Amino acid sequence: MNDTAPQDATTEPAAGYQDLKYYFANLNTMFSIRNTLATDMMTSMPFGGLERRINDISSITKRIYAETTTPTVTKLLDQVQSQATNNSENWNEWDLANLREMRRIHSHLAALTPDLYLASVQVSNQGRRKHKQVLKSGDWNEAKNYISQVVDLYKRIGELKQKKFETRTPYKALLLGYASDISENEMDTLYDNLLSPLQDLHVKALNKQASQPAPLKLKGDFSKEDQMWLNKTILELMGFDFNRGDIFTTNLAPMTGGSAQDARILVRCGDSNTFLDSLEDTLYQGARGLYLQNLPADWHTQPVGQDQGALIMNALSILYETMIGRTPQFFNFISVRAEGVFRQFNNQSFNPENLYQLKKHVSKTTMRNEAGEISKIFHDILRYRIERDLINGDLKVDDLQERWNEESRTLIGLEPKGLTDGVLQNPDWFTGRFGFIPTNTLSHIIAAQMQNKLFETTPDLRDQIEQGQFEGMGSWLKDNIHSKGRSVDALAMVKSLTGEELSEKHLLTHLERRFLSDRR
Repeated sequence: MNDTAPQDATTEPAAGYQDLKYYFANLNTMFSIRNTLATDMMTSMPFGGLERRINDISSITKRIYAETTTPTVTKLLDQVQSQATNNSENWNEWDLANLREMRRIHSHLAALTPDLYLASVQVSNQGRRKHKQVLKSGDWNEAKNYISQVVDLYKRIGELKQKKFETRTPYKALLLGYASDISENEMDTLYDNLLSPLQDLHVKALNKQASQPAPLKLKGDFSKEDQMWLNKTILELMGFDFNRGDIFTTNLAPMTGGSAQDARILVRCGDSNTFLDSLEDTLYQGARGLYLQNLPADWHTQPVGQDQGALIMNALSILYETMIGRTPQFFNFISVRAEGVFRQFNNQSFNPENLYQLKKHVSKTTMRNEAGEISKIFHDILRYRIERDLINGDLKVDDLQERWNEESRTLIGLEPKGLTDGVLQNPDWFTGRFGFIPTNTLSHIIAAQMQNKLFETTPDLRDQIEQGQFEGMGSWLKDNIHSKGRSVDALAMVKSLTGEELSEKHLLTHLERRFLSDRR
């Protein structure tokens, strides 16, 4: 890469800023190449190509690190930030935010040694397949050895970032990568505030459910072709642009990757699945694809033009799939279309109320992916407590299984029968996503606040949902979330949008309304 951008910098707010924009545009291209390689590895690449693909991703990763942490970029950042501080009147909001995001990217990379950064990327790409292997074998020693290596790696990463960002603990330093606006103490407080009312709500919801007839099990033939036809129809109604993206099936975890020009959505879709599983993934991942496609086009090569990461990604997904996609109105809309697609006319299990009750089901299970909306939060508390203590050195991997079982008894009221419904079910400790787990709950809280504001500003939203009209909701999100990129910090953006600080109250209200009242 050349050290000088081939553009005139005279119109920029500070000398050297145009050069920085050139550097980070090239960095964005490398991130895009790496993401495309990783997404392809998860879908169409044959298993035999894994080693070569990991090498390819490693080569790009080395280049990313070297180009970002070069003395030229470091010097330019210091120079331009000094000018921005001393001449702030020359800067607009977007350029200042762009400079802030440049520094954030640089700081997170520069905090690490090249070998640690490379190892973290290799783990994130190898971990899913490794997790799948040990789930199949059930070999705890093999799993424990691998998890130990990943934990040791992220302890070192956490310690270096703790020193760089002066956080209280190594785990808080890792949390910065997913939820920079919130501290470990605040996360503990949020969970403490949620736990007691949530446990009470869960018991009441289980009792209410027990007093009612059980919903009919969904019956029918659900071919992949028919499921994917329905999925694509829903994506189109959501506003997804198939000229700039597509949907694919995966036998691994559902995910979304790519860019505004090439958004790839991966969903579960097998002949043994009901269409509700695949539809759930489509709504969840489709929300992410829409986010990518609606990011600010004028800034698409710059850090400020990128998405907010896991915290807002998850919130948008929960808003579409959980808050909207599990309402009676949505099932009134989808049931008649599903009857036609799967040729299940007069099938009582396709009745809208039955579909609604199936997705509303309150569960008590040791498996997070089988848990209902309420009990998923207990699973997230369990995993948060354990990974926090693993990284901070308060728990040894040798004691991981025992600690998991203990937390499961305390929080869920059940002990796993074995490894696959216990400690081995969590893929994040194979891929190194330490700090990601609490974003599930944070995002649920944010989604509830967004939902409250959305219904407040759109009084006829329920009617729109029942008619399959998602344009109004999509436009509202595009204007208030998607198009903002990273111009505002995530929680500041939520406060600006909803008029409130982050609070668990709207989530509890939502759960009480859905599971304890008859309000629709």
